[in-house]
Amino acid sequence: MNNSKRRQQLRHALRHPIPVLVHHRSLRSGTRVVEGMLLDASEQGMGILVMEPIALASRCTVEVLHEEQPQRFQGEICYATKTDYGIRLGILLDGDGNGVFLRYLDDIGAELE
Repeated sequence: MNNSKRRQQLRHALRHPIPVLVHHRSLRSGTRVVEGMLLDASEQGMGILVMEPIALASRCTVEVLHEEQPQRFQGEICYATKTDYGIRLGILLDGDGNGVFLRYLDDIGAELE
């Protein structure tokens, strides 16, 4: 795997994980949706815990399931690491790192550590 794709920014853990849906394309079954929990955030990326395997280097849309302000973010799944709790995904978001994702988390009252 190309290490330049790994998330290089400072990551901020979320005090309370947020439920998300990860929409991604699978060569065999078309678009799939996997439930997950948003665990950490950076200026241009996010860490999500899922229970089902997802193909690496696939384009995805992450739908943050906030009750009052749901939002979708486009990105690429850069890495997956098996843990005792599931599979941790590193997602690099589209854009130039202008902090849109972190501002959104602030707007919905997500607490970052």
